[in-house]
Amino acid sequence: MLGSIRRRLADIFDALDSPAVRAWLERLVVTGAAVGFLVHLSVIGIARLFPDLPQTLFEGIDKSPLHAVYTPFSVILFYEVILLVFALAASHTGEVAKQYQIISLIVVRGVFKDIGGFHDLENWLAEPAAVKAVLFDMAGAVMMFLIVTGFNLLRHLTPKTPTHRDLDGFIQLKKAVAVLLLVVLVTLALVNLASWARLIEGVPVLLAPPPIDVDLFFFPRFFEFMIFTDVFLLIVSLAYYDRYEHVFRNAGFVISTVLLRVSLSTPKPYDVALSLIAMLYGLAVLGVFACFAAIERKWNTAPMAGSVGRQGRKDG
Repeated sequence: MLGSIRRRLADIFDALDSPAVRAWLERLVVTGAAVGFLVHLSVIGIARLFPDLPQTLFEGIDKSPLHAVYTPFSVILFYEVILLVFALAASHTGEVAKQYQIISLIVVRGVFKDIGGFHDLENWLAEPAAVKAVLFDMAGAVMMFLIVTGFNLLRHLTPKTPTHRDLDGFIQLKKAVAVLLLVVLVTLALVNLASWARLIEGVPVLLAPPPIDVDLFFFPRFFEFMIFTDVFLLIVSLAYYDRYEHVFRNAGFVISTVLLRVSLSTPKPYDVALSLIAMLYGLAVLGVFACFAAIERKWNTAPMAGSVGRQGRKDG
């Protein structure tokens, strides 16, 4: 029964992960980002040109044109989250790299939002606290970009550890989990949008009031699901990868994801600092894992002439 469900979900994943669907999704994202940017910019323009209009029409709309950048970045971020779900079935390190990319893009989007929040861009230095926050986020974003680059480089250079076990069942399971996570993602996005539009007030199952910052609803909730997903896959992977280095690496990545989740609810400027700590920890774990794998590979492929000496050291 469970095996049949797993196979059907895996088939759904393969259909969604096809080149045709990817191309269609990319076009949809580009179109949505462009249209969202123009609509947001138009609404801001109308609010500024016609200040006598009822303000209830523009409740929650910031009047700075730079805030229009927030909308296309939100669409791009949603697309990155979808790619993260697809990466879940392909590679654990690839999934973690996507998490880091999403956090870095959230910080970049926040920079545009904070710059648009200046009362007077001509005299922006008159707001030293806001300037410091923006500069700190800018520096943090560049450091995150650097960490993501190093992480991706390292994961491609890490030697692959061969396994003699059949991984087809594990791969099918990861695809099935990815499909379920995609359903959760879409549901969270729709609920988040309805909450922002104040369409779900009074719904019993959604008693929490609409968040002031919509980011504090979607991304923290999604990263919570990622934590439980990673822990579940870590437990299941023990049946396929029971080697010490794999267990430690995967557990380290879960710790990194937990820190990323906490950073999303941490006030500035500690949120960026905590995110950087989480990414550096993941990079360090992957670096040690790569060294461990390289040493093991070199040891196992060494000339047989030294096998007696190695055996003696092992037994001793």
